[in-house]
Amino acid sequence: MAAPHAAAADAAPGHGSALAACRAAGDGEAGEIVTAVDDGRGGSLVWLTDADTNLWFCSADAHGSVYAYGLIFEDLLRGAGAGLLPSVSVDRGGKPVLPADPLRIAQGACRAYLDDAAGAVLSSGPDGLEGGWIPGYFVFLGTEAGETFLCNATANAQVWVFARIGAPLQSSAPVG
Repeated sequence: MAAPHAAAADAAPGHGSALAACRAAGDGEAGEIVTAVDDGRGGSLVWLTDADTNLWFCSADAHGSVYAYGLIFEDLLRGAGAGLLPSVSVDRGGKPVLPADPLRIAQGACRAYLDDAAGAVLSSGPDGLEGGWIPGYFVFLGTEAGETFLCNATANAQVWVFARIGAPLQSSAPVG
């Protein structure tokens, strides 16, 4: 993505359980919190770095259940995202012009990555990355089959995260 921006864990107030769960999810791989944001669905999206300053992504709820966790290493659309989006007009040279709304571009890139399945945007918003990181947007998509996916994409149609959200991958909530 880009060079890291160091941020203290206290820069993400209100995300305590999610931060702890995300740190634990990686078995020590990633531990320094970059930032965390409300996901608009009662949970948190947490960005962490490891000792080599690689960027990791985690989705967790306030009860400590982790739904997605992974290393961010490349644009999943491999630079083809803009070409997959419908243009809204054509410039004087005949080239398609994408929508000017960066969130709409990110939503479109996420829907394009979903492939042929019709995905409706359930919620979306800024991913919280800034400074040396490339800022983007989180997008939750729902399918007609009832599946939910979490995507993170940029205003230039790069998709960095795409994960099916279902049962928790890991839960730190007490049983019983």
